[in-house]
Amino acid sequence: MKGLILSLGLAGFVFAGGEAIFKSKGCNACHKPDKDTPMGPSLKTIQGAYGGDVNALVKYLKGQAEARVWPDKAAIMKAQLNKLKGLSDAELKALAEYILGK
Repeated sequence: MKGLILSLGLAGFVFAGGEAIFKSKGCNACHKPDKDTPMGPSLKTIQGAYGGDVNALVKYLKGQAEARVWPDKAAIMKAQLNKLKGLSDAELKALAEYILGK
């Protein structure tokens, strides 16, 4: 019975995908798919800087690495990175994969 209850409980768990997280955290306000804005680099620019390295981007999103893109605007991003603190490792990976086009 406990297993059935646990299964039913987990079935109700909804994992937010990277695109949903990107939009819900407001990342899309500054980061456009292929056009840099005065406030943020495009996803294409970010992809070029990270070369597909999901783990490196996750580390940055956790605030554990220096900015590879536009380091002069890193202070602006620090406030935004605080919005990501409640995300799980799986959610951060999904977000990074979305940003990197994976």
